[in-house]
Amino acid sequence: MRAAALCLALAAGPVAAQEDYIATHGRLTDEEFYRLVACGAPPGGECDMPFVRWPREAARALPIALAPPPPGYSPALAADLEGALSRAIAEINSAGAAIRLVRAEAKGLPPAITVTPLNYGNGERIAGSGIPDLEGSTMGAAFVYIWWDGRHRITEGRILMADDLPQDEVYPVLLEELTQSLGFMIDIRNPAYERDSVFSEDSNSVTRLGAQDRAALRRHYPR
Repeated sequence: MRAAALCLALAAGPVAAQEDYIATHGRLTDEEFYRLVACGAPPGGECDMPFVRWPREAARALPIALAPPPPGYSPALAADLEGALSRAIAEINSAGAAIRLVRAEAKGLPPAITVTPLNYGNGERIAGSGIPDLEGSTMGAAFVYIWWDGRHRITEGRILMADDLPQDEVYPVLLEELTQSLGFMIDIRNPAYERDSVFSEDSNSVTRLGAQDRAALRRHYPR
C-alpha cells in the first residue's frame, strides 16, 4: 500500500496535477534532492511546479488537527492516529527549520492542516471526502491535498487516511503526509532512499526524517 496515493494541489486558478514521484538512481546531492521533492525537478532538470510554502507568520505556529473519526471507525486505529500525529509533529519540529507545528486544540486555533480518518480502505472509491476533485478516486494509504494562493503561499492542507492501515504503518504514513503538506509534493523512487527518507515512493517503514529530509525542511523554511 502506497504511503502517498496521490498528491494534488489547487492553486488560485485551475487544478495543477502531476506524477507524484520521480524515479532516480543512486544518491542525489542535497541540491538535487531538495529540488526533486520541492518542485518536481529531476536531477539536472527543470522544475515541474512552483515552490510553495506556508507563509512566515503561519509557520511560527502552524496548527494541526485530527478530525473526529466517522461512525464505525476502529477505536484502536483512531487511538493510533492520535499518538502518531503527536509523534510526527515532534519529529518535524526537531529538524531545526523555521516552521513549528502545534496541536490546534491545545492552542485554541483553527487548523491549517486537518488529518481526516475515512471509512475507506485501499482500492475503494472515495465519496464524501469534502474535496470534490478526489470524489471517485481510488483510495490508497493516504491522500495529501493542499491549496495555495497566487503568491505560492500555502493556505490550507488536508490529509485523508485510509481505515485499513497496518498498525506499524500508521505513524510512518502520517509522518510522510504531514511533511509533504509543508510544500514537498513529490516522492522519490530510488532504492537508495527506501530506508532513510520519508519521501521514498516504495517504503512505508521510515520512522525518522533522514538527513536530506531535514536539510530540505531547513532550506524550504530557513531561519
